[in-house]
Amino acid sequence: MKNATKAKLKAGKTAIGIRLDFTSSTIVESLAGLGLDFVYFDLEHGPSSVESCQDMFRAAEVAGLTPLVRVSSYDTGYADRLLDSGAMGIIFPHCNTKKDAEAAVRAVKYPPEGERGAGGRPLTLSGMSITDYIPQANRETMVITMIEELEALDNLPEILTVDGLDVLWIGRVDLSVSSGIPGKLDDPKIQDAVKRIIAEGSAAGKVVGVGAVNANQPDQIKEFIDQGARFFSLDTTAILRSAARSILQSIGAE
Repeated sequence: MKNATKAKLKAGKTAIGIRLDFTSSTIVESLAGLGLDFVYFDLEHGPSSVESCQDMFRAAEVAGLTPLVRVSSYDTGYADRLLDSGAMGIIFPHCNTKKDAEAAVRAVKYPPEGERGAGGRPLTLSGMSITDYIPQANRETMVITMIEELEALDNLPEILTVDGLDVLWIGRVDLSVSSGIPGKLDDPKIQDAVKRIIAEGSAAGKVVGVGAVNANQPDQIKEFIDQGARFFSLDTTAILRSAARSILQSIGAE
């Protein structure tokens, strides 16, 4: 149960994955060999369930991708079911306070670091004793919290003190909504906030990622990497639409 994405980030490298907001193990399997690091299943904004995720986890394992899940709740029991089905990390939205960050860690980690209950598919298939399994699971699972509201900016110094946070992921769209300028990601207010989170997060020893990156503008990702960000995802639906549009334009189809 090695987490290749976590290892890559620990080595100081950049991890790039893909977001799926619909259910398709076939799509996940087809991502093999492209150089992506992870696939994350968006259960906050998509229709997938814990049950449908299990097949996609298996497809991710076949494709050599780290399976992550974005949840809509900090409930320990909810995260438990996803981790016990094969997720290697949980993405928690709207992390606005130190208490939110601590709750995220508790939901993902076994005691003494957290409150996760023992059981599930990864433990059964590991062939390990539970004594050996628990510390390894705590080492390999990821806790990713999304910084996406003005309240989170106010509480950022306290959030950064929480042990066990692997990635702070900047949700630029929600941050723009919270700032009263929805969708204006190039506004100086959003750009300054992104730079601040990257700088302070990196200084605190956290990996920082940036969301809502445009697959049509790879230079934008390079700019964020130059600022110190190292965790990104591309959107499957946006990539499909962009590729289809590009092909149609290249053959002159209207």
